[in-house]
Amino acid sequence: MTASPTEYDYVAQGQFFLQQGMLDNAIGSFNRALVENAKFAPAYYYRGMAYRNAGDLRQAIEDYTAAVEVEPDYPVAFYARGVVYRHQGEFDKAISDYDVAIELEPEDADFYYARGVAHASLKSYDSAIADFKAAIGMNPQLANAYYNQGIAYRDLGRREAALEQYSQAIELRPGDADYRYARGNVLSDQHQYSLAVEDYDQAIQLVPTFANAYYNRGIALRNLGQPRKAIEDFDQALRLAPAFANLYQNRGTALSDLGEMAPALIDFNRALQLDPSLANVYLSRGNVYLSLGNADLSGGNAYSQTERLEQALSDYSRAIELKPDLAEAYRARGMAYQKTGDQARSRADLLKFAELTRKLNGNKGGQD
Repeated sequence: MTASPTEYDYVAQGQFFLQQGMLDNAIGSFNRALVENAKFAPAYYYRGMAYRNAGDLRQAIEDYTAAVEVEPDYPVAFYARGVVYRHQGEFDKAISDYDVAIELEPEDADFYYARGVAHASLKSYDSAIADFKAAIGMNPQLANAYYNQGIAYRDLGRREAALEQYSQAIELRPGDADYRYARGNVLSDQHQYSLAVEDYDQAIQLVPTFANAYYNRGIALRNLGQPRKAIEDFDQALRLAPAFANLYQNRGTALSDLGEMAPALIDFNRALQLDPSLANVYLSRGNVYLSLGNADLSGGNAYSQTERLEQALSDYSRAIELKPDLAEAYRARGMAYQKTGDQARSRADLLKFAELTRKLNGNKGGQD
């Protein structure tokens, strides 16, 4: 006589379906396991995985909770519930579950790694780094732990440490575009633009639709004195992803580097339509107004010298209103007032520029 399937048989069947992506069949098998034994923790755990893969996070949490209620010493169920909480942005709950998982099974690198990601999401970077180090100590091949540790170091302003971690991650997984992109960003932060471009090149070669890599490569290229190539990258970023204010700002700056003031003005206008709080764009647009001459712009609008000065002064004042310590805006406005013959205001602005510049130079400090 053939024996009836047990809860173990149904869970094994469900695991097979789960691996094949047949989520409804998997859930059906786990349901049958629970009919056989309503206190069988693995059935709840694996059904929770199936629901999570199906996008039903509420039911996944309910199943993981049922699993740990039935079997309180089930570390992977606490870990799995923590993963769902983290994806929902409930980082404190996630950390509490990871804490229990680690207490029950202190030698699992994935548990420490996941808790590190949750700590980093809360900007608790020292705790995050400690967890990533613990994970790497248990599994030195865990590339994402190096990568996320690099992110934490960069957010702390420790760029050299971030570079070391990103380089370790790249060594372990050279085909990951995100790792190359992240290292390129830190190199760019350090003004090592040629090396940054090399990393962005690699990221784009790996993922030709990587819009942010084109955008950041454009910034590096402009800083290398190659505005035309920068504009090509900004154009490609616009083709691949929705427009955002800083993209128009940087393309406008590259256009103005080339002396193409009319299209630069259009880009600065677009940037301010998307984000009216960008002080530096007002500064740049003011500079463009002063550089336009009597050029005829779109729509047949011509600007007289007086109108251009008024527009520039308005933009410089708005930049200062938004960012009172923007030294260059005081210098530019001071020079513009000089053109109007208002020597008192010009002198006041130029003195303020000198004061802010001294203060800025006095506050400069080194980073590791």
